[in-house]
Amino acid sequence: MIQVRKGSVLGFPSITVATACYEVTVVPGIGGRIMGFGADGINLLYQNEALAGFRPVYDADSAEEMRRQRIEGPLLLYGGEKTWLAPQSDWGSNAYADLDHGDYECSLLKKDDRTVELVLTSPICRETGLQLVRTITCIDGEPYMDMEQKLINHSAVPVTKGLWQVTMLNRPGTALIPDGPLLRGEEPIPIYYGENASFQQVEGGWQMELQLQEELEYKLGFATDAGCASARHEAGNGQMYTLTKRFEAKADVAAYPHGTVVEVYNASKYAYYELEVHSPACTLRPGESASFAIRWELDVVAAALFPASQHV
Repeated sequence: MIQVRKGSVLGFPSITVATACYEVTVVPGIGGRIMGFGADGINLLYQNEALAGFRPVYDADSAEEMRRQRIEGPLLLYGGEKTWLAPQSDWGSNAYADLDHGDYECSLLKKDDRTVELVLTSPICRETGLQLVRTITCIDGEPYMDMEQKLINHSAVPVTKGLWQVTMLNRPGTALIPDGPLLRGEEPIPIYYGENASFQQVEGGWQMELQLQEELEYKLGFATDAGCASARHEAGNGQMYTLTKRFEAKADVAAYPHGTVVEVYNASKYAYYELEVHSPACTLRPGESASFAIRWELDVVAAALFPASQHV
């Protein structure tokens, strides 16, 4: 039977939903993040203990003052999974504070004995008038969970944005980005420090190995209409854990704010990498909303039985 329990992650209250196939832990107080996902006591997601208990206070009475405080503030890499807005050129190095690490409201609905829904609602962003609603649905006995990311425009002007799911994963790991039905063999796109990246073309797509002690920063983008991307981790218990994200994707990469559908970032200062998925950009008039759904699937197999051949 599906279980729900309260706890603490990085000094903030957390809620964990445990099914027969996985556990997922959310922390409403730091951006409604998912801070845990895995099974058998293995968490695939990175957590930055250096930020335990820390969340800045922004005393701003205008959008301009909020923007100033955000830009001058620290870059807060708590870890886990979060929703950002694309393009990044709209906000620079520090994401919109109310959306990135604001105190989200959290409601839990137990639909039946097998199904639990978590709804995480952000404050309205004091800079942009935008709001995020993240809905996570877990079904006991199923090896997946569904997440809907919704963007609502509460401002008085139209806005054009894309929803951008950023997932910070523990190294070492392997990122797998498959070819799609129309976009096949597209070369990875260097976003920054591309010369540091190690990648190879394998049967069915692209593969990147992210090493534990790797201290090189880089980011690559991928133009793919496969509608999926995976992160693989071999744990110390002899098991191989694969997180696969599934989503709708278009072959028209010009529809995407960064011109890419999937991005992989490797951090230099911390032992994590990111598997990032974009939605196409959309223009919202005041009062309108748009959603982007991603399914997370977890596959666990004995590492010794994992096929040695390299393919996606």
